Amino acid sequence: MELARTLGLLAISFIVIHHLTGSTLAQNLCPVRCLCHFSLRPRTIMCSKQGLTIFPSNITDIVEHLDLSSNLLTEITDDIERFVDIQYLNLAKNRLYSLPNGIGNLNNLRKLDLSDNDISDIANIAPINRLPSLIVVYLSKNPISDLKELNSSVLQAVDASQCDIKVIDNKTLEGLPNLMSLSLAENPLKEIRKPFSNNLRWLDMSNCLLNYLSPDTFAGFPVLEELRLTNNPTLVYSTRHSTLKHLNLKRLDVSSCNLDRPGLHGMPLLTHVRLSRNTIRLLPNRIFAKNRQLTHLFLNSNGIEHLNTSTFEGLVRLQHLDLSANPLEFIHATTFLDNIELKSLNLSYNNLHKFPSVTSVLTSLDLSFNFIDSLERNSLNGMPKIKSLILSDNRLQRLPNGLQSMMLTTLNIRRNRVVELNNSSFAELPALEKIDVSGNRLTEAIDPIIFRNNLNLASIRLEDNPWRCDCLQLYITFQYLTNPPAKTMSSTLICQSPTNISGYSWETACYNVWNGELFYSNNRSWALFLVCAFILVILVGTIASIKHTMKMKRRAIEERRRIDRMEGIERIRLLQMRNQQEQEAAQRRPEPRIHPLELIGPPSYEEAVQMPRLAHSLDALNEVSVENVALTTLGSVDNLGGKRKRTRRPRKRTQSEDNLLRREERRVERLRRERSGSAGNVCENGQGPPTTNSVRARSTSSRRQRRQNILEELDESGGSGKTRPRPQTPSARKKKRRTTIRDGHLTDDEDSDIEIVTNNRSIIIRDLRREPRSGHREPQTECDS
Repeated sequence: MELARTLGLLAISFIVIHHLTGSTLAQNLCPVRCLCHFSLRPRTIMCSKQGLTIFPSNITDIVEHLDLSSNLLTEITDDIERFVDIQYLNLAKNRLYSLPNGIGNLNNLRKLDLSDNDISDIANIAPINRLPSLIVVYLSKNPISDLKELNSSVLQAVDASQCDIKVIDNKTLEGLPNLMSLSLAENPLKEIRKPFSNNLRWLDMSNCLLNYLSPDTFAGFPVLEELRLTNNPTLVYSTRHSTLKHLNLKRLDVSSCNLDRPGLHGMPLLTHVRLSRNTIRLLPNRIFAKNRQLTHLFLNSNGIEHLNTSTFEGLVRLQHLDLSANPLEFIHATTFLDNIELKSLNLSYNNLHKFPSVTSVLTSLDLSFNFIDSLERNSLNGMPKIKSLILSDNRLQRLPNGLQSMMLTTLNIRRNRVVELNNSSFAELPALEKIDVSGNRLTEAIDPIIFRNNLNLASIRLEDNPWRCDCLQLYITFQYLTNPPAKTMSSTLICQSPTNISGYSWETACYNVWNGELFYSNNRSWALFLVCAFILVILVGTIASIKHTMKMKRRAIEERRRIDRMEGIERIRLLQMRNQQEQEAAQRRPEPRIHPLELIGPPSYEEAVQMPRLAHSLDALNEVSVENVALTTLGSVDNLGGKRKRTRRPRKRTQSEDNLLRREERRVERLRRERSGSAGNVCENGQGPPTTNSVRARSTSSRRQRRQNILEELDESGGSGKTRPRPQTPSARKKKRRTTIRDGHLTDDEDSDIEIVTNNRSIIIRDLRREPRSGHREPQTECDS
């Protein structure tokens, strides 16, 4: 056990070391600008399209696939012989004209690509003849004119296409005894002189210049199985008396040649034959009778105008027949009766005007691009196993009622002229899985009841139809087509009318209708019930909302009335309080302030304080005149001097209520003291010197006397204390005069004599003596009279 474990560890270590060594070697020996893969088998170095002009020297010896294609190499050195493990060498698309002798030592080389170089003679690459494992060699696109120098007993496939080979004879392939595949396509090949190869199985001579092939042309290839002669424009191998013969040939491709008849009776083992794009006009009876092994026959793009009832008689194994792109106008019902294994029949691109109701076991029928305009209910009765029917690009205008087929799974009526689908169009097709009705003229919605019997239906193509999008009708169809699993793509259903939604998909054009009205087309009664219930709910909700709104409005009105009522009560209360306060204030209202004109003598200090303030100083006045009977305020000389100057209004002096109350209280107190003092201080003759109270009493009495005299004079002159201003007319302005007596000095004393002027009804104050600003007066010794 220990020994086995030790050996296992050693083996693992060896593998790891080998792997690491290989990786290191790969990193060290990978050429610059090349891609190397040494960790995978086969070990590959890719140096393609690197512009190499010299064979790289640092390539590792362990390489197995070496790609040096698409470079500028002109020669290969003998250093190549060290690649003993190489299996595939690609030297294509270079400028090589020869190979070194050392290349013949690559014993493991199996595939060599020398295509698209400058090799003109096989002798220049003769070392490849010594390669013991070489199986495939590519020599295409080289100016090689002959393959006689190519001698290899192991070589199996040679590609010499697009070279300069014009003739092949019995010595061309003599050095290649095991050759199995040969391509001579696109050579200027004109003559085939009985070449010989016992093992050749595949031969391609397409796109050459072949003209006529004798019956024994390919007799030297006894095991040949596939022959390609495509695109030889003048090639003919069959005449009325002889035809090409080969007993083992199985596949023949003679497309795009100059054949006027099939000529297959000399090749009885053929299974696949392509005779497309030739000039075959007629197919005689039983022309394929000797080709009983034929399974695939392509006769498309010929000039076949008519088929006899026995044309394909004998083709008992025929499975696929292509007769497309021919001018066929009629096919008899029994034409394919003998083809018991026929599965696919292509009759497209013909001139058929009527559906060919043939009797056959075929499973696929292609009738596209014909002129078929009608289809009968029993058209498929002769094809009981048919599964696919293609009728696209015809002129069908309607489908029959109840087209019968128990096996049909695919129906293609694309790009026809179908206007509508009947309710029984697909009723007799129970196995139907795919329907293509695109590109027709369907405009109305399809009722899903049409597909009631098609339980396996999985695909319905309806695009490219001029749909008229009536959303209420289309909803049922749209639901059926798009419900999982979807039978069509919703984006392919496009509206064509009305014009306002033309070009929009069904889903886009009808989105608001289908999602806004909750319309369920599969049950219109239920939808109507839901709509009515929805409307009823809306009406009930609306009525309840209106009632609630009216109730809230009534509450708001009552609340507003209550608030107005409370506000009225509060206003009445405040008004009563205000009236009460006014009454109380009227009871406490002080006596009015003393007007200056009411004074008889100079005012005392307390009276002067209570008098209204003058708008201007009286320092510049000699005489002060009071206009007419408006004796309320005294103006300055500036206001009284000019005749046309407007009398300025005195500025109101705002005083707070507290100051006015305090002044009023002081005035009331002063008057009370004066009244109480005047009673006990009466000056009598012979009673000693007068006191301050006696002097003040006499002054007050004298002022009252003078005031009384002035008022009496004003009454006599027809004036009053407050005269109304006269209207200012031009005549009134001329009559008005002011009299100002100046005594040479200015004063603002208030203790002056007053002279009444009766002519202009003005009061002149003159000889005002200034009173001391302190308010002190010298005491009088005598009482005023």
